[in-house]
Order: sequence, then C-alpha cells, then structure tokens
Amino acid sequence: MTEKERILASAEDELASRVRAAQISFRQKETDRQKRIAGLPEARARLAYIGMCLDRRALGMSINPQVKEIAGERNAALFTMSVSELEAEQEKTEKLIDELESAAPAGAEEEASGRYYCSVCRDEGYVTDANGIARRCVCFKEIFADKIKEASGLPEGEYELTAPAAGLYPETADRSRYGIPDSPRANAEKAYELARGFISASGPSAKKILFITGAVGVGKTHLACCVGNEAAKKSLYVVYSGIAAVLDALQNRFFNSEESQELYENRREFIETCDVLIIDDLGVENVTDKRYESLISLIDRRTACGLKTVITSNYGLAEIGNVYGERLASRFADRKNSLSLRLAGDDIRLIKNIGKHNFEKQ
Repeated sequence: MTEKERILASAEDELASRVRAAQISFRQKETDRQKRIAGLPEARARLAYIGMCLDRRALGMSINPQVKEIAGERNAALFTMSVSELEAEQEKTEKLIDELESAAPAGAEEEASGRYYCSVCRDEGYVTDANGIARRCVCFKEIFADKIKEASGLPEGEYELTAPAAGLYPETADRSRYGIPDSPRANAEKAYELARGFISASGPSAKKILFITGAVGVGKTHLACCVGNEAAKKSLYVVYSGIAAVLDALQNRFFNSEESQELYENRREFIETCDVLIIDDLGVENVTDKRYESLISLIDRRTACGLKTVITSNYGLAEIGNVYGERLASRFADRKNSLSLRLAGDDIRLIKNIGKHNFEKQ
C-alpha cells in the first residue's frame, strides 16, 4: 500500500468510526427518550408477553412459572386468556404504544437530529452537485485534511495563510536595515497574499515552484507551513521535510528486510509524487555533485508533472547561484514556473521571547 493509499484508507476508516459512534449515541438517546415516556416501557413489556403467549399457544407449549412471576400481577391475566382475547389485547396494546410515542416530550425532534454524524450527506460521505456528480462531502474532506497533515511531517502549530499576526514584523520602512523599500509588515502581508494565490492556482499556467528567502528567524518556515496547511484543506497530499532528509530519501539504498525496504521506497515515492513538497532550509546541508543532481532532477520531474514545490532558504537567488550553480538558481528565477518571495524583519523568535518575558514580569 502506498502512502497516498494509506492516508485515504485511514480517513475512510476514521469517518466510518465516527458514523458508528453517532449511531450508537443516537440509539442510546432514543432509548432514554422512550424511557421518559410514561407507560411506554410497561406497554412494550406487555406486548412482548402477549406475543410469547400466542407463540406458546400455537406450539402447544405451557408458560414457564418463572416467566409468570416476572410478568407480575399487571400481566397475570394474559396467561389465562384465549387466543382471540390475546389478539384483541395485542391490537389494543399496539395502539397504546403508537399513541404514547406520538406524544413524545418536547425536545424529541432536537434529539432525533443527532441521528447522523453529518447531516449534510447523512453519513454517506458523498453529496451530489448541481451536475448530478457525486463528490466527497465536507465531513470527509475535514477528516482527510487532518490525516494528510498527520502524515505530512508538518511541525505542530497554528498555520493559517492569513495576514501574519500583529507585532511580528516592523511597521516602519528602513531600507538600510532590512534591504527592502516597504516596511517588513507590508512586505510580509504581500508575501502571504501571493502565497495564497500560489497554492490556489491550478492548471498548466499555474506556477509550480515557490522559493521563500530571508534572514534567519523572519518566518520563512512558518509561511511554508501555512502553504502546506492550506494545501491539506484542499485535499492535496503534502510532504514537509528538511533538505537533508529529502536528499537522503532520493538515494538508492537497500535494507536487510523487505518491510524496511518497502517503507523507504514508499517514502521516496511520496516525496516525488505528492501534490505539494515543502523543502525547508536549503543551504544547511552538505551537497555533493550526485546529491545536487538528484535535487535538480526531483524539481524538474515535479515541475513537468504539474506538482508544486515550496523551498525555503537563508540564501537569496544570487547566493543560490554561487553555492549550487546557475542551473538550480535558474529554476527559482524562472518567472513562468516560479514565484520568489523575500521576507524581511527582525528575528521573530527573539520578539516572541521578549514578549513572553515582559508578560511574565507583569
């Protein structure tokens, strides 16, 4: 089973589990509701004893004395009735039950609304659109997105591709300090907007590479993870990994067990074919010529297949060219297939630590 198949199967199993839990909960609520209807449990018990008497009469069998004792005085007369009397009593009791159920206490409709885990698709997992095509319901998509994120390797945290939180980027422009004409805040807001467009765009003309650069601590990884989280919401398979782990996965390796070999090959296949691959911290690894070629080949294959690749680095385009050569730099500089974003500002980790320190002092 491939990683994609495993994630899909896990989401389907989770939905089925939630549906079963909703059904059990509803049945319990329905039982409790019926118990609250005065006289209904007794009427149901009387109907059961009537049925037992009719069955025993038809088979020519007697009623066990212990059953008569359990039935109590209220139902004692049933055991001496004729078949015609029992049938009349059966009809009378069934009518009573119908009347009691129709007079359910207030709130029963609200309780009954919990019959389904998802009221949109009524636990089918699919809805039919205006064109009559069955599509996955939102209930499945939400679970699927969670399973994608679990398997992606995305770090724990809140990653929303909205405007960055206030206070993380300076709001005053200082070109000599930050190297950009706009304020770091305005620059970051524009970067997030462009990143939203990158992950939302599809089709042959959509850009396939997102290159995020900037100094240490300016939020490159966070922005990349926001893109990954947004992709998962769109039911796109995501892989997040450091550059060294990606390069390791691209090497041909052999293991002592078939199971280990299969896991390794599944991982490599997932990296090569996932909808969105996030490669973090390009520039911190030791790159040999062979590993460098495998990185370029990976990016080229993914671009040719219309798959999106997000790469973060402390290096700018010029430094990428100096360290890795123009072949890789040209992939990031290609405006037809690539979008380059530069974040600027102060080290966000220090800003958060200072804010936490000030809060604790209060």
